[in-house]
Amino acid sequence: MLLAKKVAIVTGGAQGIGRATVERLAKEGAKVVVADVKDKEGNAVVAALKASGSEATYFHTDVSERLGVYNLIASARDAFGKVDILVNNAGTLDNVSFLELEEAEFDRVLRTNIKGAFLISQAVAKQMVRQCQADENCAPGAIINVTSINSRFGLPEHTAYAVSKGGLEQLTRSMAVALAPY
Repeated sequence: MLLAKKVAIVTGGAQGIGRATVERLAKEGAKVVVADVKDKEGNAVVAALKASGSEATYFHTDVSERLGVYNLIASARDAFGKVDILVNNAGTLDNVSFLELEEAEFDRVLRTNIKGAFLISQAVAKQMVRQCQADENCAPGAIINVTSINSRFGLPEHTAYAVSKGGLEQLTRSMAVALAPY
């Protein structure tokens, strides 16, 4: 198994692309932490994984809240001892024309799609660096940000979403440069 002994956190892991990612990571042997705000769906994913023999846990997480992010990472450490992989998949969408888009809706989308990815990536990166400082044989971790074609092509009904995905691409580039030494 490609990911045996690895621990992965997947945000937005309760459905869609996130769930498919969780299932694939588990199939490859990773222990998976499903992080989402959809408790029923997240717990169902974990139950299915456990029934198939995989190790998994669910943690209710709003990635836009710093305390929730830190509690998620502590929960992952408590459950599995470390974090090797982060998949930033949590995201939300607006569905209103540019002329009708209200500030609160714009903020809501950016809070999850950009701020959330920043908060959890920074916290997980710090955890990964600490792990490798404590173990000279530590393999580097991986942070994967799920973006969209809408990062490059705007849609009139999804302005905030397109802006957030463009920002996520730039965050990814900045993180890659900043974290390269580790």
